[in-house]
Amino acid sequence: MAVPPCLAAQADRVGDSAAALALVEAARGANPVMCELAARSVESQWGWGGDMGVRAPRDPAVRAAMDQTRGRRTPPGLVTQLAASLRDDDACVRRLAAPMLARMHTASANQALRVALQHERATTREAAALGLGFTGDPAVIPALLAGTQDAEVRVRVACAWALGEIEDARAVGALVRMLREDRDAEVRAAAAWALGNIEG
Repeated sequence: MAVPPCLAAQADRVGDSAAALALVEAARGANPVMCELAARSVESQWGWGGDMGVRAPRDPAVRAAMDQTRGRRTPPGLVTQLAASLRDDDACVRRLAAPMLARMHTASANQALRVALQHERATTREAAALGLGFTGDPAVIPALLAGTQDAEVRVRVACAWALGEIEDARAVGALVRMLREDRDAEVRAAAAWALGNIEG
């Protein structure tokens, strides 16, 4: 199964605001598998993914585009529009908006993700946690640490993964607590992976 052409064709152009928003809109209504493939396609185009099963792009042209767009200024209004997408009723729209915000590496984008981590909808909090992990910014650690106490398993798993991805030693205590005390096996596994990534 491949990412639908309308999504894949946009994945290498997410540095462009119109293309980014078009990709988010094209994902509306996608089934969970197709949505995850689309999200991973976006993440992998820009060298993300880590141990989520996606490798950095090998194609020199893709790498060159990645380097070029990383230095580009964020288009006006794009953070606001993607932050609004984090509150959209469609789960796939939220899933794609989060890594796009993270990729901007701006304080306003990271703040939008932190705010979304407080949202009443668990899938929004999960997407926000994943996005925060992609930022690589140690400043988001306190928000993720708070998220390790979330009532929803999927959010705690995402927060543990994000903490491991950022690799900040301040997360060790919370991850050890999760490993020892959380009643859910998936959460404990995520905490173990994160600890290994930080301390390994």
